This record gives sequence, structure tokens and C-alpha cells, in this order.
Amino acid sequence: MSGKKPALALAGCGAALALLSAPATAGTVTTMTAAAQAAERDSTACIKPSGKKTNYSWTNGNSSTTVYFNNHCSHRVYAKLHFKGPAGTRTECLATNGGTKGKKKFGKGLAEDLTNISRDC
Repeated sequence: MSGKKPALALAGCGAALALLSAPATAGTVTTMTAAAQAAERDSTACIKPSGKKTNYSWTNGNSSTTVYFNNHCSHRVYAKLHFKGPAGTRTECLATNGGTKGKKKFGKGLAEDLTNISRDC
């Protein structure tokens, strides 16, 4: 092995390290912030057992919103999902069985967002 090959390998590693340590541009930061949007959360109280809740979380997408749920109640829970957009507000119903968790996808308009979840629909 000649002495030039290890030197070239080290030079290539140095160039790669310089690219990794370079600061992000403003466009990159904006893209990362939008992609890392925090999930919204809400919950409703159980009738039985008292002190327990059904928890919900979601992130509004472009054409749909997936609602994740975890029902700690011993009974079926009905939740009203409130969507708000330029055309006004509308509601959808989500029913979850007691002691279950899962997800449900809801279609929506581009400028429409799920704002909150309330009990009974």
C-alpha cells in the first residue's frame, strides 16, 4: 500500500466532517420546524371508573387527520370532533369501546383543522 491512499482517505473524511458541521440554512430550519409539528391532545372523563379518562391525540394533515385514542373507561365512549375552516365549523363522531386503543382517520378540507374533542355526539 502506498502512502498516498491513507492521506486521501483522511482528506475525504475531513471534507465530510466539514459538511456535517456546517450550519443549516434558513430554508432547512423552516422545513424541519414544519415537519416536527407537535401533536395536539385532549381527553374526556369516564363515567366508570371515576377518575379515569379517554385520551386523544392528533396532528392536522393536508387532506386528513388521524386521531389516536386510548380509552381507559369500562364502557363505550362517544366523542365529538370539532373541525373549523373558512366555510365554517362541522363535527364528526368517534366511538371507542372500553379498554381499547387505536386510531381513526378523518377526511377534511385543505384549510380545515381539528380544533378540539368533546364528550358525547
